[in-house]
Amino acid sequence: MFGLATTTELAASKERIGPVRWSRARRSRRGTALMSSLIVFVGLAGLLYASAALSTVEIKESRHAIDDVRAGELANAGVERGMLLLRQTAAAAGTQNPLGTLTNLFAGGPTINPIVAEAVQDGASTVGTYSVTLTAIEQTATSITVAIQATGYLPDAPQNLGPNERVAAWRAVQTNVRYELAPSEVFDYGYFINNWGWFYGDTIYCYGNARSNGQFDVGGYEPTLTGQALYDEVNLVAGNADLSGYHDDNHDGLQDGNDGGVFAGWDITGAADLKGNGGLASNQHEYDGAISMPNLTDLSPYEAAATSLNSTIKIGSTTYSDAVYGDEGGEKQNLYLVGTSANPIVLNGPIVVRGDVIISGYVTGQGAIYAGGNVYCPSSVLYKNGPSTPRPANGSEAATEAWVTANWNKDFLGLFARENIVVGDHTNSTWRTYVNWWMSSSLNKSDEDAGEDGIPNTKAGMDGVLGTSDDDLLEADGTFTIDHYTDEDLALGLIPAGKNVGDSIPGTGEDIDGDGVYDDSLTLADVTLTTAMNTSNFGGNMPGSGISSYSSISSLYANQLDAVFYTNHSFCWTVLGSNDAKINGSIVSRNENIVYGTPKAVFNYDSRLLGGNTGKCAPFLPRTLHDPEVLRWTQLDFDPNRYVIAP
Repeated sequence: MFGLATTTELAASKERIGPVRWSRARRSRRGTALMSSLIVFVGLAGLLYASAALSTVEIKESRHAIDDVRAGELANAGVERGMLLLRQTAAAAGTQNPLGTLTNLFAGGPTINPIVAEAVQDGASTVGTYSVTLTAIEQTATSITVAIQATGYLPDAPQNLGPNERVAAWRAVQTNVRYELAPSEVFDYGYFINNWGWFYGDTIYCYGNARSNGQFDVGGYEPTLTGQALYDEVNLVAGNADLSGYHDDNHDGLQDGNDGGVFAGWDITGAADLKGNGGLASNQHEYDGAISMPNLTDLSPYEAAATSLNSTIKIGSTTYSDAVYGDEGGEKQNLYLVGTSANPIVLNGPIVVRGDVIISGYVTGQGAIYAGGNVYCPSSVLYKNGPSTPRPANGSEAATEAWVTANWNKDFLGLFARENIVVGDHTNSTWRTYVNWWMSSSLNKSDEDAGEDGIPNTKAGMDGVLGTSDDDLLEADGTFTIDHYTDEDLALGLIPAGKNVGDSIPGTGEDIDGDGVYDDSLTLADVTLTTAMNTSNFGGNMPGSGISSYSSISSLYANQLDAVFYTNHSFCWTVLGSNDAKINGSIVSRNENIVYGTPKAVFNYDSRLLGGNTGKCAPFLPRTLHDPEVLRWTQLDFDPNRYVIAP
C-alpha cells in the first residue's frame, strides 16, 4: 500500500516553512518533477534513436557482408570460366597438339582479356557479372603456367554502369594453374591395351600391372600377374633412387609393395582364375575408367624435342641419324638398323624417323625411335648392357629403389610407331595365318566405328541390355562420327592455325588414333612391308646390294624384345620355339595380335618407367596433356579488370 501525507502533516510543514517559503517549495517540487520527466523522455528517445541507428548500421553492414560474399563467389565463378576456356582451347586441337593451342592464345602478348562483364543468370534475372584476365607467366617446351585473375561485380561490371551508377561490391581473386605435357599414364603398365585385354594362356606371366580400356578377359585360363606398386616421383639423391608418392590402390593402408594388379575400364572376366597378387580381389580394379592414348599423328613436337637434345644414332663411328631422319635433302624416309654384340646400335636420346623403321640385334645407350610409319623387328632386339635382372628382387620400395639405382644408366630403348609394330617374319605363312586369325576376329575389332567410348562390342552399354539408356548408339551404325570446328569456335578463337570451320577435330568422336580421318579394320596389308629394301629407300646400315627378301633377315623365333613399345594401332607377333617369349620393358597398343607357341610369354615391366614426369626415362616417352595443376589461389586487394575494354 502506498500512503499519501495527511492534512495535519501538511499544516505542520506549512508552519515551519512559512507562507511564502511553502509556496516556492510547492512550485519547486512541481518543476523538478517536470524536469525529471523531460530527462527521462529525452534519454528514452536517445536510446530509441541510437538503437534504430545502430540497427540501420548493422543492417547495412550485414548487407555489405552478404554482397562481399556474393561478389567473391562471382569471382570464383570467373576462375572456373577461365579454366573452362583453357580446357576448350586445349580440346580444340583434338589430341594432336593441345599445348600448342594453349600457347597460341598468347601469341600476341602475355596477357589477354577474353571475358569481360559476363553475366551470371538465375533464370531470367542477372545475379551479377565477372571479368577474367589470363596471363602466361611461364612457358617451357612442355608446359605453360597461366595466372587467372577474375573479378566478381554486384550489381554489374563498371563497363556496363551508367554515369550515376556505381559498383555495390566487388572481389578479385587470382589462381595460377600449370598445364603440362607429361609421359602418358599408359606407361604405368607392363601390358596396356586400348581395347579389350586378353590373357588367354596358362603360361602368361606379367610382372607389372596390366590394363585394358575395355573389358579384361582371362578366358578360363590361369595366367600369373604380379603387380607393380606405383609412385608419383623418383629423384636421384646422392646417386641413389628415392621413390615418393606411393599409390595405395588396394586401400589396405599399407605401403608394402603389394599394390598394383589388373585394371579395366569395364569388368574383369575370369578374375578368380588369375594367379599372383593380381588374383586378389583387392588388386583387381574394374570399371576404372579409360586412359587416353598419346597421339603420334603430329610428330613435330617430338622432332623439336629431339633437336633440342642433339640426339643421334650411331653404329660404330658412323652417325646414321641426327635428331630427325628424313627432313634433309638426300635423306631417305626409312631407316634400317642392325646391331651386333661387337658393333651395337648406339642410342643417344630420342630421334624421329619420318617413315618406316627396321631394327634388330643389339642396342646400347639410352634413347627412343619415333616412326612415322611402321616399326619392324624382324628378329630379337637385345640390350648390350641392359639391367642386371629384368625386375627388382621383390615389390618393396627398398628393393625397387635398389634396382632403379643399379640400372639407372643401363641401356634403354623406346620404339614408338604412328602406325603398327610388327615382330618376326611377317612374310611367313604360319605368322600370317595366326596373326590374321586374331586380327580378323569379331572379338578384336579395329575399325573406327566403335562408338562414343572407342571400345568395340559395347553397344549394349555396361548393363549388357540393348534398348536401355546406356546404349552406345554410335557403335556399328555405319557412320564415322567426329566433331567439326564451328562458327562459334571461330568466334571464340579456338580453331588452331591451319584449320577452318567445318574441318574435323582430331581425336574426337570415333577417331581413335587421332588423325582426323576414318580407319577401316586392320588387315595384313597394313603390316606388310612393300617398300623395296635397298639404299634408294632406306638409310642406316642397309647393305649396298640391298636385301632381296624379308625372310632372309627375319625369324619366327624372335623371342626377346628389350624395349618399351607403343602404337595406337596393332602390335603383331607370332613367335615359336623352345625359349620363352619375353618383353623386357612394356607393351602399349590399340589392338594386340600376339600368338605365342613358346613355353611361356613373359612381360617384365621396366621399373625405370616409374615416377611420371620425374622418371629416368620420361624424356623419351610419348606425352599427353595432363589435368591442370593448381599452384596458387589468393585474394587480391586490387581490381585487375576494372578498366578492361571488351574485345
